[in-house]
Amino acid sequence: MKKNILKKALLFTAMAGIFTVNTSKAQLSDQEYVAVTMDLQGILELNMTTEPQVDFVFNTIQKYQVGITKYNATRLEVESTVPWDLYAQPSTEFWTQQIAYGAGTNGQGTIPSEVLEMQAIQPNSVAALLTFNSFVGLSSNAGANTASLTPSVDTQFLAGEFAQGVASSYAPSTSTSSPLTNKFLIHYRIKPGVPANFPDLTTQYPALAATTFTAVTPYAQPGYYDLEVVYTLTEDL
Repeated sequence: MKKNILKKALLFTAMAGIFTVNTSKAQLSDQEYVAVTMDLQGILELNMTTEPQVDFVFNTIQKYQVGITKYNATRLEVESTVPWDLYAQPSTEFWTQQIAYGAGTNGQGTIPSEVLEMQAIQPNSVAALLTFNSFVGLSSNAGANTASLTPSVDTQFLAGEFAQGVASSYAPSTSTSSPLTNKFLIHYRIKPGVPANFPDLTTQYPALAATTFTAVTPYAQPGYYDLEVVYTLTEDL
């Protein structure tokens, strides 16, 4: 009886060894490779969701004296996957006089861009030299700032500044996820005064005011003028 049991055990062991050998020989494999790439392109989008024209009509003495303020006239939204800056410039150094009313022999028809005052209600969180945190005239910097895609230390920034780095720019984000930093509302103000020599220009840019309104042309000539404001969104400079 013991011999039969021993024979069966040896037979089982031998069969197990055969299966083990066969199994190890059957472990075949093959491989193919797929190359996976990732292209993270930088995205910068500046969207204006308000009317592209802001009109100032001075048809009463009170409007000349008090001025006109257009609140929340321009709304800008920034969508970005890279650090960014936002700045504003006039397209030209002076307003373009499309129509002159009357002879205007004592009037000045060459009006600097700085008589347009602007304020962004979201203060620039970066300690930039020139901002729109309060009402200030839109500076052309004697023509150097006119719609240049490359700003300078004399450029007025709504967000960021003329310097590189985390502390000098705004982080990637969207207007939906970060409305306090990626949405901008801009006010505009013009105050001609009587006579129309723009008293705020004298306060903010005295040298420019002195050369614009002289004894020969002491006030602005009545007429129809226009000026383009250029907002530029750029990757952190």
